[in-house]
This record gives sequence, structure tokens and C-alpha cells, in this order.
Amino acid sequence: MNKFSRKTIESIGYYVYGLRKPGTKEYFYIGKGKGNRVFSHINQEVKVLEHDPKFDLIKKFKSIGGPGVDIIRHGLTKEQAFRIESALIDVLDVKDLTNKVRGHNSDDVGLMTAKNLEAKYKGELLKFKEPAVCFKISILFNTWTKNMSENELYEIIRGNWTVNIKKAKAIKYAFGISDNLVRGVYKINSWNKVLKGRNGEMYKRPRWRFSGEHATELESKIGCLVTNFKNHKVSGPIFYINI
Repeated sequence: MNKFSRKTIESIGYYVYGLRKPGTKEYFYIGKGKGNRVFSHINQEVKVLEHDPKFDLIKKFKSIGGPGVDIIRHGLTKEQAFRIESALIDVLDVKDLTNKVRGHNSDDVGLMTAKNLEAKYKGELLKFKEPAVCFKISILFNTWTKNMSENELYEIIRGNWTVNIKKAKAIKYAFGISDNLVRGVYKINSWNKVLKGRNGEMYKRPRWRFSGEHATELESKIGCLVTNFKNHKVSGPIFYINI
């Protein structure tokens, strides 16, 4: 693998990682970062101002399957990542680690391969058989963030949208989608015509906003991927499933 999914990136925060010589437990590089930083070395995406032996090793190891990639600790703040990285570099520079007792929270956030970390956090495919309307809330100003409140999420998912109102009125559920992941699910109670935008501008043609409530019975669907529905690839902000 050469990158983490968006779901994994959102879940793991800052982390400390190690690059291993293939087939061994011997690290030749310890680093820290977030997002896909761990893969930037392997993918040669880091700008190097002078000769760096690390890249010579990576190039050499690529011919035999590439270096081993371990995430030593994740779920960290930036400061915690700095401290752990520094401590590991100090220790590994002296001798191999011989700890026999695993650290606090090792099962949850401790050492694991990059592939296993991805498997831990990657969203499952959405399994849903009822008709639903899906709103892409990352398009235009309706941008999802992981710190968004429940009320803020509801407001951006409910609209204002240019929908086929006849089709929409026959649908019970609305999904908010960002990065192909379900961020919120609501039960639709009614639709209301909207003539003006949130900033007071007049629409050229009416839009629609639904009123509803959080679909608690579908709570487990939040975080699921919608990539198994072919309509998710539409260029516009709305797509329908099971219709």
C-alpha cells in the first residue's frame, strides 16, 4: 500500500512511524507526522536539499518489495509525536529495544503495520436497501469537518438543494456524504420551498430544504463508504440510491 484512506487519516491523528529493513525488525528510520507522511519517503515525495542515505536504502529495498512500514504509536498530539520520536531515536541509536512489557494502550494505538492500521479504521461499505437521497456536503461552501456540531451538520445536510421534489418526497432518508463516507443520516419529515439563499440572494429557480430528525436507527451507517453505489460518481452534489 502507498497511502491511507481518508477515514484512517481522520481517525489516527499524529503518529510515530518506523521504516524497517525488509524481513527484519531492524529500523533504519524513525519519523513522525500525520496524513500520508509515512509514505512520502517511499513515494519519493519529500524534497531533499542534500544527499540523504535514507533514500539510497529505500531505493535499494524497493527492488525486494520495499521497506517494512510500522506505525509505532498513533492517536497523538503534535507535541507527543515529537517527544516519542525523539526518545526512540535516542534509544535506537544506543542499542536495540528489548522491552518485554508492552506500553499503555498498545492494543488500541500501539505498534502495528501500516496495512493493519488501515484495516482498523477504513470504513465498511454501506449496506442499505431502502431509497435514499445523498447530499455531497464537501461541495461549495457546505464543507464537512470532524469538529462540526450535530446542529451544524444537520443544517448543511438539509439544504438548500435543487432536487427533483416529486422524487424527493417519496424518499424517507437523507445521507450527508463527504469523501465518499456517510457523515450523517436523517429521517425526512417534510420539504420546504426556499426562494432565497442563506446570504439573502434570490435564486433563479426555487430550491428545497427538508425538515427532519436524526435517524438513530441508522447510527451504524455513519462512517460507511458509499463507493459500492455507482451513482456516487456523479459530478453534481446530489445522487440517489436504491431508486
